[in-house]
Amino acid sequence: MSLKLSKKLFFFLFIFSPLAFGTTEPWSYAIMEIGTGLACLLFFISVFKNQESLYQVPGIIPLLLFLFYILFQLIPLPPFIVEYLSPQAFTIHQTTNQLLDMDRWMTISVNFKAGLSEFFRYSTYVMFYILTVQLLRKKETLQATVLTIAVFGGLLAFSSILQFYLTENMALWFRYSPINSIVVGPYANHNHYAGLMELIFPVVLGVFLFYRPRIGNTSVLKGIAEIFSQEKANIHILIGASALLIVISIFVSLSRGAMISTCLSLILFILFLLKRKISKGNTILMLGVVILTALSIGWFGWDQVIERFAKLKNAQGIIYEARLDFWQDSQNIIKQYPVTGSGIGTFPHVYPLHRSFTSPYFLSHAHNDYLELLVEGGLIGFFLAASFLLTLFYKTYKVFSKRRDAFSIYLYIGCITAMVSILFHSFTDFNMHIGANGLWFFFIAGIAVSAANTGLRKQSQETRLVPVRSLTTKISSGVMIFAIVICTVLYNFSDLTGRFYYSNIKNFSMSTKTPPEIIKKIQKVADLAYCFDPLQAEYPFIRANTAWFLNDLKSSKSHFVSSIRLNPLKSRHLHRFGVFLETHGELKKAQLAYKKSMLYDQSEPKYTFQYASWLFSQKDFTQGLEYMHKTLLLDEKYFSKVLTSMVVAGINETDMKHAIPDMPGPSIEYANFLSKTGSIKEAVIRYMDTLDLLENQKEPSRSHFFKIYRFFKNHNDIKNAMDVIKRAEIKLPMDASIKITLADLYYQQGIFYKALDKYDHALLLDPGNKKALRMIKKINQ
Repeated sequence: MSLKLSKKLFFFLFIFSPLAFGTTEPWSYAIMEIGTGLACLLFFISVFKNQESLYQVPGIIPLLLFLFYILFQLIPLPPFIVEYLSPQAFTIHQTTNQLLDMDRWMTISVNFKAGLSEFFRYSTYVMFYILTVQLLRKKETLQATVLTIAVFGGLLAFSSILQFYLTENMALWFRYSPINSIVVGPYANHNHYAGLMELIFPVVLGVFLFYRPRIGNTSVLKGIAEIFSQEKANIHILIGASALLIVISIFVSLSRGAMISTCLSLILFILFLLKRKISKGNTILMLGVVILTALSIGWFGWDQVIERFAKLKNAQGIIYEARLDFWQDSQNIIKQYPVTGSGIGTFPHVYPLHRSFTSPYFLSHAHNDYLELLVEGGLIGFFLAASFLLTLFYKTYKVFSKRRDAFSIYLYIGCITAMVSILFHSFTDFNMHIGANGLWFFFIAGIAVSAANTGLRKQSQETRLVPVRSLTTKISSGVMIFAIVICTVLYNFSDLTGRFYYSNIKNFSMSTKTPPEIIKKIQKVADLAYCFDPLQAEYPFIRANTAWFLNDLKSSKSHFVSSIRLNPLKSRHLHRFGVFLETHGELKKAQLAYKKSMLYDQSEPKYTFQYASWLFSQKDFTQGLEYMHKTLLLDEKYFSKVLTSMVVAGINETDMKHAIPDMPGPSIEYANFLSKTGSIKEAVIRYMDTLDLLENQKEPSRSHFFKIYRFFKNHNDIKNAMDVIKRAEIKLPMDASIKITLADLYYQQGIFYKALDKYDHALLLDPGNKKALRMIKKINQ
């Protein structure tokens, strides 16, 4: 009974995980993790109950070491050990200790909960891999699983293609996804859908080649008749249709990385076939698949695919990808955590420290699984992951090279090709961090092991895997699985319950005007969320703010300490704690909190501005001006705040110039300030300098030109006003409003023929422009 339940859960999970929108949300992760744990536990119960054999799993040692390594990163260690292993992690934790007046041991990971969450995710993958190898040692289960994959892949591909063309941003036909993504099938991200199909396509292709009907030397018509009369012909056609739909859907998804990886995987597949000297019939069939795929994609439109690759070039015709910036920043992080990494799962927490560009978007992954693994796991984690792959390929290929069973050969080639395909794709994306795709990678790895070892003929042995002889190993494995399952259930229950309570208050914003009874209700809900999930830093942070508004300063400080201890790199928490400390006279700690909030998120101008303002209040004007300058580099909209802060601090005009970056926006605003304070000559010089900045820009803003123009126009300086608009016309020759403004200037000076010429040019750019039509008529009267 337990074995049957285990198999049912097994089939349910590999179908459910992609359909659950790729398993990227807490609820779907909980089902995948708990379901896998229960399936694995039920299998072990069956093994002990029925005294069945347990078989050795290739690569299990490096996988277990990897799991233990994640836990090792989460174990508190004496500070001197952390300083030796990871100086950067030591610096972060030591700063937190100084800020919180604590003297505690440290972890190598910079975020405990992120690492624990990843431990359960990777544990799920390992358990599913083990379960796949154990269940598919029987040929019936192996064949049923492979046929299920073929049917599932074909149906999902067919549905996804229709959905892509018939709906707009609707995952699985009914769930709306953000407009900044390309939704395909159940996935909100087209790259991740394509990643799943990369894993399925080679496997289905291998099975398709195996079921190819064999015919003798005969005429074409008799050959076709013979094909359809054979027992496996219908299976061959259905699986072929499934393979075709799957590969078409990869190209329809417009994932560049997937297209390239799929083509590379086809080349690898053919090389495997040539090495094993497979029949010429299948070589011709492979060629037919490629041609039919190309024709089918052409029917959907090759122009979309070509256009997708064309987007790699920017406006100047230079190949550019935003991922290059992410990768460069990731390499800088690796240099800071070379050996032990920052902690598995901590990339989104450490990345803001090293981000080299400003962006409104939060980056969760490096868009390169290898770089992200080096960031989080260091050389040790990377070595353990590579050891698993090398061990798996070596041990399975060694057995595969001796196999003569056609089904095993084709299936193994398909599985290895599928794994290599997504490993190629991992250079440009983060498929391995998508719940369903990660599970399927280990699922396909398990099928590869089974394809190489499972006996398919009646006279052959059931499996070539080596059975586990030691009873101690069996018992310890069972106990370990049981412990992980219990912890997984508790963790997911805690996490989901905390999120449930938090969802009721996360959109509330508190202020001094919020009624106390409302704040108390928010506090009560936050208390419940924290009670169920004491590892989530956001919950004590809300408790700290509610206690502060209710004037419970002791509790507020205690909760701030908890939130920062749980997530020492959260700039928002550090910034708020700095305000709390400054308000209550702890000035040195406030300065440290402000400084770290700025350093831990160097792309957020709010924190840089706050630290600069603090420096002004401490009479450190030199550094204060430096950080005000940086604030404006991050966001020129902060100019009014920066200017007000400098005026209040008593900064003179000469020193103010050091804070104004060579950017048109701040430069114009500063010139406007000079004008309002009576420094007209200095304002004119600044405006003219700004014009030079605009001319050096590739795509200057029209509004900047008009702001300078209006200044000179308001001061009756027609000559300079004319010069500004002429230079604007040169930089923006296709802007009709600039033509009209220049025409107006000519008209006001009585130069009607030039005015008429510019109005005519404006009409060419904007044929319906009413002002141009009216002025042309007026001049011609």
